[in-house]
Amino acid sequence: MNSVLWYRRIGAVGAALILAGCAARKPAQSPDPAAPAAPPPPVVCTPAASGSGLVGTWQSNTRPRGVAGDFRALIVLSADGTMAYTTQLKIGKRIRPGLREAGCWQAADGIVTLQTTRSNGEPVDTADPIYQNRYRVEKIEASRLTLRELRSGGQSITARRMPPGYRLPD
Repeated sequence: MNSVLWYRRIGAVGAALILAGCAARKPAQSPDPAAPAAPPPPVVCTPAASGSGLVGTWQSNTRPRGVAGDFRALIVLSADGTMAYTTQLKIGKRIRPGLREAGCWQAADGIVTLQTTRSNGEPVDTADPIYQNRYRVEKIEASRLTLRELRSGGQSITARRMPPGYRLPD
């Protein structure tokens, strides 16, 4: 009987110590003296080279790995260096709304870089790498463009040239 009472007392003391440790006040930490990081410089669009075959409205349909539907993308590359990027995901007969991005693009040494500055109408952190997409140009034809994502296992994307003002179907 004494051993049961002893275990209960030890258990009660242990529980009290645990609760006291949880309830103990921690000393206030001093604020971090480091100044907040300066915002990245604004992105400035650079006009495309005269006669660039990349300028235009391009639509692609792909089936990304691990996605149970068709991914549609419409990229508008303007001669002034601005771009618009719209996506949709079609699963069965349902079309899910996607992204509407805007920003700048440039081409150099066979690499196309899309830099998003606004996503769904809101400004973005241009220093965040998720807002920069890079592609290797594999082929440019009058009506077809083939790109490959510059990342490990990057997907090949073939896009058709669409008339100016074309929009993805609703």
